[in-house]
Amino acid sequence: MANRLADIRADFPILERSINGNPQVYLDNAATTHTPRQVYEVFEEFYTRYNANVHRGIHELSHEASTAYEEAHDRLASFIGASGGRRELIFTKNTTEGINLVAYSYGKNQLGPGDAIVTTEMEHHASLVTWQQVAAQTGADLRFIRVDAKGGLDLEHAKEVIRSDTVLVSLAHVSNVLGTVNPVKEIIELAHDEGARVLVDGAQSVPNRPVDVEAMDADFLAFSGHKMVGPTGIGCLYGKEHLLEEMDPFLYGGEMIRHVTFTHSSWNKLPWKFEAGTPPIAEGIALGVAAEYLEDIGMETIQEHEEGLAQYALEEITARENVEVYGPDVGAERTGLVSFNVEGVHGHDLSAMLNDRGIAVRAGDHCTQPLHDVLSIPGSVRASFYIYNTTDEIDRLLAAVDVAPEELDGYLRSDRFHPSIHQHACTPSNEGGLDSPTFTKHSAETACGDDGEFYVRVANDGTIEEVGFESESCAVSTAVASILSEEVLGRSIEEIAELEGRIEALLEGEFPELRRDCVTGPEEVMREGAREYLEEATANQLGQH
Repeated sequence: MANRLADIRADFPILERSINGNPQVYLDNAATTHTPRQVYEVFEEFYTRYNANVHRGIHELSHEASTAYEEAHDRLASFIGASGGRRELIFTKNTTEGINLVAYSYGKNQLGPGDAIVTTEMEHHASLVTWQQVAAQTGADLRFIRVDAKGGLDLEHAKEVIRSDTVLVSLAHVSNVLGTVNPVKEIIELAHDEGARVLVDGAQSVPNRPVDVEAMDADFLAFSGHKMVGPTGIGCLYGKEHLLEEMDPFLYGGEMIRHVTFTHSSWNKLPWKFEAGTPPIAEGIALGVAAEYLEDIGMETIQEHEEGLAQYALEEITARENVEVYGPDVGAERTGLVSFNVEGVHGHDLSAMLNDRGIAVRAGDHCTQPLHDVLSIPGSVRASFYIYNTTDEIDRLLAAVDVAPEELDGYLRSDRFHPSIHQHACTPSNEGGLDSPTFTKHSAETACGDDGEFYVRVANDGTIEEVGFESESCAVSTAVASILSEEVLGRSIEEIAELEGRIEALLEGEFPELRRDCVTGPEEVMREGAREYLEEATANQLGQH
């Protein structure tokens, strides 16, 4: 791989771009990988040479588009070891849609009171939220396999929760936070012994290691194109042919039908009965080319390169006493990512400071809020690697991490921020909770992504009498929460319920656009809390009448 790395990087022109005057270091591959020219050139070829809708068009362009689109299904089926070809490979928008297709076309028709769904504590929201909702709608029980202290699944606990009442098990092949490679074959065997079907979330495994659905005996497997050098808006769901034949369609309309009358419809053959409407034709063809690109490199080669980078990063970063790392230990199997936190520097602040140096990482809960609750942390910073990354790039990351604690003060003091941000970050006002507040509002209930809570006491005349806050948020959001706690005092609760843009005005717009969510988040939390208080007060008044 080392002797091919320069040629591979040359396939990705975006890597040549500088960020803030620095060479780009892209370490956010678990979210989305970059796309090589061989893949994105497919779009120009399609739209300039054979752009047409697929199937039933009796003309040359439609025939060429249909052939290319169908062959892409076969290409992806082969890529994951599905011998049934296109009959077992459905194109979806992404992994999330694939999981929902199984949940609604299979799960809702199979589950009811007395049945159980089993998943794990490390699941992505795409899986966890979906099965949570299906359980609520069907009356099925939802159970979770525990994550152990080393970041792996507790297999003894798996044996306890996968029982004869289990209808379906859904689990990630690879954790997008811990990097854990789960023993899916062993869990599939356990589930099948109890008569359950198994859906594997392959979003973090299919792009970086050989995956054979028949060898693991998965009933279903979902993955996304944008994590495997493919385009966005396209993904795949594999399903055993006999299961897909038995399942009802998830979406209805054109393309997925065979015959329609005013009173009855029959469905198209596989996989088309699950691909209603005009499909993402160019995206599907491009995803087939992406699979070919990866196979030309070799999936074993990709796995070795990515895991080698992860072990190098892990060895280096665990040697730093002020850094906490999550997931399997050095030397244990893990995929190409490392999640960590730096003492005294919130992940959002660190990510922004790394961006100043041209380094892209992901900070937050990575769509795994319950897992972060298990880990007792509000979020983490994730560096994730792929085929074009190098140890030199990891060294740049480590060097930036080393100086981040001492540079945080200067970052907040810089002319990019209003002076009050630094002042309130250093000496926040009204920090701490209140005894017997009128209402509280936690930031995790809104979209801001930080972790903190406001405590508000409302006087008898409806004005804000006292405010306190507790924060595990970034320095910017903590400073804004402090500013806001002063600003709302004496104002009416109705005024706070309509609060919008006040913080931005107070800061005179002096903050980096990159940190807008950090600035506006606390105001959103306070506004939503006030609205909920007023709604509850109104409901109580109506109830008294």
